[in-house]
Amino acid sequence: MRTACRYPVALVLAAAIAFSVSPQPPKSAEIPLRSARAFGLMLVEARINGQPAVLILDTGSNHTIVSSKLVDVAMPALKNLVTSKKGSGYSGNGVFTTATVSVGPVLWRDHQIVAMDTNELSKSMGESVDGLLGTDFLDEFAAVIDFKQHKLILMHPPK
Repeated sequence: MRTACRYPVALVLAAAIAFSVSPQPPKSAEIPLRSARAFGLMLVEARINGQPAVLILDTGSNHTIVSSKLVDVAMPALKNLVTSKKGSGYSGNGVFTTATVSVGPVLWRDHQIVAMDTNELSKSMGESVDGLLGTDFLDEFAAVIDFKQHKLILMHPPK
């Protein structure tokens, strides 16, 4: 009788140990931010389709906008242009395209973004800026912007 009881207990203990040491996906990622030279904006290092980029963390932008130099887009016909001249922020003409955006350890694969010329944005900022990281990216996470510690904390929502 005692040996029959030992096997289930041993199995439960082995399973508990296996689950406790198995690698778990990170529940959150802390991404460093830095202050821009102008306007006090927060900048984040990213990769667009594997290429390094500096993006403004922009909670007022509905779409992530990246330099057309970082994505494979031809100059669109006028009918394909997207205009962002509404509102008080960055404005211009762009085109919707698909890109993979990496921010720290977070990979945002094949999402629709807006590609546009960011040269004027860089000029106004006084440094090279490759676009805006918008709320379309942030909405995928529970996001905390810690201005004091200069970091963006992205937590994966429960599934």
